[in-house]
Amino acid sequence: MSGNLYTPGDVASAPGGQAKRGLSPEGDGFLGRLRGYWLSDPGKVILLATVLALAIRLFTLTRPGSLTGITEYDDGVYLGGSIRMTEGHLPYLNFAFVQPPGILELMLPVALFAKLTTTVKALALARLLTALASTACIPLVGNLVRYRGAVVTAVACGVLAVYPPDITTAHTLLLEPWMNLFCLIAMNLAFRRGHLARPSMVGWAGVAIGFAGAVKFWAAAPAFVLLVLCLLLKTDRGRRVRDYVIGLVVGFGVSVGPFLATAPVTFIRSTIFDQAAREGSSVAFGVRMANLTGLIDVYTQSGSLRLNPGGNSMFAAGASAGVGDSHSIGWLPILAALVLAGALVAGYAWQSRRLTPLEWLSIATLVIASVMIIGYSAFFYHYADFPAPWLALSLGGAAGALAGHRRWSLVVVRVFALVILLVAVVQIREMYPTRHSGAEAVAHEIPPNACVITDQVSLSIAADRFTDLPPGCPDIIDSLAETLVLSNGVSVQGGAQNMPAVVAQWQTWLSEADYVWLSPAEGSKRRIPWTPGLSDWFNAHFAHLGAYSSATGQLWQRIDYAPPAGYPTVG
Repeated sequence: MSGNLYTPGDVASAPGGQAKRGLSPEGDGFLGRLRGYWLSDPGKVILLATVLALAIRLFTLTRPGSLTGITEYDDGVYLGGSIRMTEGHLPYLNFAFVQPPGILELMLPVALFAKLTTTVKALALARLLTALASTACIPLVGNLVRYRGAVVTAVACGVLAVYPPDITTAHTLLLEPWMNLFCLIAMNLAFRRGHLARPSMVGWAGVAIGFAGAVKFWAAAPAFVLLVLCLLLKTDRGRRVRDYVIGLVVGFGVSVGPFLATAPVTFIRSTIFDQAAREGSSVAFGVRMANLTGLIDVYTQSGSLRLNPGGNSMFAAGASAGVGDSHSIGWLPILAALVLAGALVAGYAWQSRRLTPLEWLSIATLVIASVMIIGYSAFFYHYADFPAPWLALSLGGAAGALAGHRRWSLVVVRVFALVILLVAVVQIREMYPTRHSGAEAVAHEIPPNACVITDQVSLSIAADRFTDLPPGCPDIIDSLAETLVLSNGVSVQGGAQNMPAVVAQWQTWLSEADYVWLSPAEGSKRRIPWTPGLSDWFNAHFAHLGAYSSATGQLWQRIDYAPPAGYPTVG
């Protein structure tokens, strides 16, 4: 993989080829070009892959409880933070938040929708929009490589359409689908037929990828690689670098600037230092590799290899998969990663032409993203979606060379399409038995306008008990973030419960609550610094209300609280 980055590559679907088939982009104006785009072989591939991707992602939302039930922790934080912003509360200043503010800004229309309807319906809308954002990445990837022909386009789009981490991450409001969307918008602005576009377009790409960084800082990886490419290019180097850097500053600065200005120290400490210093549950190396290689389709939650795991697969389990203790997952994910790496090296080495800047960017970003995920102290299933578009682009480029002669290309496309369809069928079969519980039953036990504190705010959002808190009620959006900010980046796993000031602040907050809603599976023990003293105090002032549920946890009512008529009391 050596040589001049900027020597034009071979083109499998040149405009001239389209003209011979009666699909000239110049023929009938805009409509003619649009028709020619979608009627070309790569255009048909993009369309079919996008439809397949949309069908799988929407199918996951049709499972009982998937639209309005309790499926995640983070989605409540992001939607809840946006709702609080519509009420005049700012992250970092009025409530703890350890991510950049881009997702809160994106969800402001959904938060306003919650004001007009309910937080339950707003949660459903946020999940639907995230599924659409994930799906939109497929045509964006396809558009980047369509000039290389149907094989490259089919592999790139097909891989991303059925890449398991991309599907599981798209089931609710998470950062990675939105970050990937704006990164790919940036790449479509920055590249034409694999090479850097004119400086003004690269500048607009800077705006898009700058905002992607305001959604999640990990977008700095492709942003940095694109900057290096601009610096290496001799033609119009100064203008490209200038326009790109200005675009980056505008895209990131306009999104982040107001929050940085209102709480500069807390913003920097929360989003950078607290995140870098946090300790999470240990996740085996093999589990990380199973997610990165997409083998979660054939592994059970306990880490056993099954060709037909059904609803017990890691893929179907998503956030609830017990991957932390799956050290027996074996060597297959590592072997699969080596095979993928070998295919990439073989594909690009086989080509007689030199790599385009887009190919260099895809490979470099894939390597950086993979190293970040493997090396980071914490790991969650949605992290593996970060390399998804770059893996798809890299595999597509390698496949273009390995497919060989044009006569074989059609065979390769058909075989690959069959494989992708089989994978999709397996994934739908795995997702079919998925069920998620709602919070309606618990909602009937909590009066509107009561002060509710929960370690997982998606519970109160799913019960429509998140808004209209009474004066003086602690505004806790992200209990984990509150602990991290109070302790300067020390999580419960890292020993926050050994800090008296942190424990005392939590006791003060809990003492103001009418109801405390603790998440299932002892989730609060990972977010609230419980000590024997704090637990004894809590048990003396609060009592169970209703039964414990493995889906919604346990609701507690303050013993001296008198609820309105018609609502249950522990007295």
